[in-house]
Amino acid sequence: MGRGGRKGSKAKKGEHVNGERRRYKKFEELRRDNEKLRQYYQAQNIVDADEFAELIETMRTVLPTNFRITGSRQQATDIREQIMTEFVPYIREVRIDGAEIEVPHPLPWYPSNFGWQFSIPRIALKKSQELAKFHSFLVTETEIGNISRQEAVSMVPPLLLDVHSDHFVLDMCAAPGSKTAQLVEALHAGAAGAVPAGLVVANDADYKRACMLVHQMNRLTSPNIVVTNHSGERFPNVRTAAGDMVQFDRILCDVPCSGDGTTRKNVRVWESWSPDDAHALNPLQTKILQRAAYLLKTGGRLVYSTCSLNPVENEAVVAHVLDHFEGALRLVDVSSELPALKRRPGLETWKVMARDGSMHESPATVTADVTSRSMRRHMEGFFPLSPARMRELEIERCLRIYPHLQNTGGFFVAVIEKVAPISVDERRKAAIAAERAAAISGLRKEQAAEFKRSAEDEQPTLDVQPADAKRQKTEADAGEDAAADDAKCCTIDSDVGEDTVADDATGKRTPYRPDCPRDDPALRENPFVFLDPANSDLKAVLDYYGIKDSMSRNGFLSRMENDAFRSVYHVADSVRQLMELAGQRLRIVNTGIKVFGRSSVKEAGCAYRLVCEGVAQLLPHLGDQYAIEMSFHDLRVLIENVNPLFTQLSEETQRRVKMVDPSCSIVMCYDPAKHTADAEKPHTRLTALLAIPCWRGAASLSAHINKNQLRSLNHRVLGRVADKDNALKLENNARDSDSATTAPAAGNDDDDAALAGM
Repeated sequence: MGRGGRKGSKAKKGEHVNGERRRYKKFEELRRDNEKLRQYYQAQNIVDADEFAELIETMRTVLPTNFRITGSRQQATDIREQIMTEFVPYIREVRIDGAEIEVPHPLPWYPSNFGWQFSIPRIALKKSQELAKFHSFLVTETEIGNISRQEAVSMVPPLLLDVHSDHFVLDMCAAPGSKTAQLVEALHAGAAGAVPAGLVVANDADYKRACMLVHQMNRLTSPNIVVTNHSGERFPNVRTAAGDMVQFDRILCDVPCSGDGTTRKNVRVWESWSPDDAHALNPLQTKILQRAAYLLKTGGRLVYSTCSLNPVENEAVVAHVLDHFEGALRLVDVSSELPALKRRPGLETWKVMARDGSMHESPATVTADVTSRSMRRHMEGFFPLSPARMRELEIERCLRIYPHLQNTGGFFVAVIEKVAPISVDERRKAAIAAERAAAISGLRKEQAAEFKRSAEDEQPTLDVQPADAKRQKTEADAGEDAAADDAKCCTIDSDVGEDTVADDATGKRTPYRPDCPRDDPALRENPFVFLDPANSDLKAVLDYYGIKDSMSRNGFLSRMENDAFRSVYHVADSVRQLMELAGQRLRIVNTGIKVFGRSSVKEAGCAYRLVCEGVAQLLPHLGDQYAIEMSFHDLRVLIENVNPLFTQLSEETQRRVKMVDPSCSIVMCYDPAKHTADAEKPHTRLTALLAIPCWRGAASLSAHINKNQLRSLNHRVLGRVADKDNALKLENNARDSDSATTAPAAGNDDDDAALAGM
C-alpha cells in the first residue's frame, strides 16, 4: 500500500523541517540510489548475486503505464476489442523522431486480456495525433469508470482472493480503491446481471482517503458497496440478533507499508528509505492481520499484501501471526493460479538491519545503542522463527514479485486460509455442532441396528416399524439440518474475555474495544436512514415512475435533513441487513446508488427526477412509458444538440415522448440488436444497450449526462474525439464540432456503450 513511514514532520510544502527552502528538482534529477537499501537487500539474498544488479537497475527506471478495463463482462470485452482494433494498429505505425513506440499490449497473466501495459513518453503524446487521441480516450473512459489506472502488481491480490457473487468481502485498508473496484467487479461477475447476494465493505482508517474511495466506488454504480471509516486493527464487531458474530468469506489486507517496491514511481523513496520504517510499521501490520483472522469465517480466504520487499513487513508478519494462532491459519499454495505471472517464493530466513547499518540474525546480538524504541519493544517479531517452524508453516508459498521479472513494481502477497476456529466462542459453536452431528450419527446407527434385529426376528411389530422409522428419520434429518446451520454460523470471540488482540511481542493480550476506535474522526454527514416504503413522499415517487414490485422496497435510504430528504439511494438486501445489525457501530461514509434527486422545477409532475448513476439500477423496474426506445437518428440528435426539439426526432419517438407528462424524467434507450438493418449506423459496432436519462420539457429534451460521458458518446458513436481541455462549444442550440476531430475508421469495432451504468 505504501502509505506508512515516519510521521511527525512539521515542514511546509517546499521546505525542510528547519524552515530552509528546498530547491525544486526535476523528476530526472531525483536521486535513484541508497547505499543502505542496496546493502540491506544484498544481505537478504532475495535474488542471486548476478541477478541483483539487474534488480536494482530496474528499480531505478520509470514504471510503465498500466490500466485495467472495468465494467461488466460485456462492457469489458467491447472496450478491449475497441483498443485492439481502433488504436493498436495505428500506434504500431507511429514514429517519434524516427524511433518506434511501444505498442500497448495485454498483461500475459491477467485473465481475458483485461489488463494492459504501455510505455509512451509524455513528449510523444504531444508529437503524435494518434497517440494524443489514445491518451484522450484513456482519460475520458477513466473518468466515467470504464477504465482504471492501476499498477500491474496491484491487480494480483484481488485475483487471488477468488471472490464469488454470494461472498461477504472486507477490504480493510481500501483507499484509493483500485483493488476494491476489482472485488466489486468479481462480486457482480457471477451474478449474471442480477443484484449479487454478497457485499463488499471498503474500509479505510483515514477519513479523507475514505472520501476519495467514495468517488472511486461511485463510478461502479453498485448497490452492494459500503464505505466505512475505521482503523483496520480495530474494525468493530457486528453481531446478529442471536449474538453470533458477522464474519466475512473473503478479506483483503493490503496494509500500510514502507513502499520500497514502488521506487519506479515514487522516486523519493530512494532518499527517505530507512530500516526504521519497517520496524515502526511491523506492529500495526501484525495487528491488522490478526484482526482480519478473527473477522474471517472458518474456511474463508484472506490475502495479505504490501508493496514492500522488506521481509520484516512481509514474511515476519505472516509467520508470527500463523504461529500465534497455532494451526488455525495456513498458507494456500497458489503456484497454479495466474501461471504466466513470474514470482519467487517467500523467504525462510533473513537479517534485520539496526539503525547504524549493522545486520543481525537474532535478537540476542542486538544492543540497545543501535536500536530505536519501537525496535526494542517489538524486536522478537522482526526475526524469523526457528528453521523447522518456518518450514512447517510453508512460508515459501508466499509470493514475491520483483520489478525486473516482468517490468513491474515490487510486491508481496500471501494467501491464507482459516482452517479452524480461533476464538473461544467459535470453538464452542463448533463443538456444539460436532456433538449434534455425533448424536445424529449415533441415532442412525441405533436405528439401523433396530431395523436389522426386527428383520431377523420377523416380529409382527415390523408392520408399524416403517412409520416409526420415517418419523425418526425426519427428526434426525431436522437435527442434521440444525447442525449444519450451526456449522455455518458466523461467530467470533465474545465481547467479554475473548475479544482481545495481541498487544506486543510479549504475548500480552488486551481487551478489544470496538466502540472506542483509535484516531477515527467524527463523520461530517448526516447518517443514512432507511425509508419506509409507505412513506408518502417515497410512495409518490415510486408510483409516479411506475417502479415495479420486482425492485426491493426495503433498500431505499437517504440522509435526512430536517426530517426531509433531498436524494434517495438504493442498496442491496445484504447491505441493508448488515447496516441494521451494525446500528451505530459502523462509521458509514457512503453506500448505495443514488436513484432519485429532488427536482428544482416547481411545476414538475414529480418532486424527484431520475439520476444518471441510478439508471442501470432502475431501468429493469421502470414503468414502460418512461423507458422510450429510439433510433440511431434520434441518438445522433440527442448527442449533437443541447436541447433538441421534439420535431427533430423521428415520428415514432415523438409520439412516445409526448405520451409522457411534461417536466419529468425519462430514459431514452438505443438497443443495437434491434437496429442492425438500419442504413445509418454508429461509428463503431455497438453491442450493449445505451440508456440515457433525459428531462422531458415542454417542447424539447435535455440529456442528463456530464461532459465526460458526452465525450465518450461522441467518440464511440459518432467517431469524434474531443480534447478534454476544450469544452464542446454550443452554437444555435447545437454542439460545435470545432474542438473535436474525426476518429480513424475502425471497421467492425466493438463498442462499450453501456452508459446506463454511469
